[in-house]
Amino acid sequence: MIHLDDNLMLTDDGAVMCAHCQTRLGENSHEPLAHAVRRERPSRDAGPGVHADPKTFTTREIVLRQLFCPGCSTVLATEIVPRDEPSFRHWSLGAKA
Repeated sequence: MIHLDDNLMLTDDGAVMCAHCQTRLGENSHEPLAHAVRRERPSRDAGPGVHADPKTFTTREIVLRQLFCPGCSTVLATEIVPRDEPSFRHWSLGAKA
C-alpha cells in the first residue's frame, strides 16, 4: 500500500482506502473518492474567517462542500464553491506521460 496523504492509501489493486479505518473510498484511480459521504452547508459554516455574505460578490449560491469517510467520518476534502459547479478539486491518480 502507498500512503497518498495522512488520510488516504492506495491499495495494490488500485483502490483508495481510508488510512484510519480501511474503508474503501474508491474502486479506481479515476474516481478515488466515489464512495465518500458528501455534505454541503452555507459557506459561513466554514468558521469565523468566512464572514462575508456571498451575495455581495455573486448571484450564485456559495456552499461549504466537504467529503467524509463513511466508515469513521474523517474529513477528506473541504472547499468553498458555487453550489452548481462540480468540485474544482477533481483529481485522479494516473501517471503523467
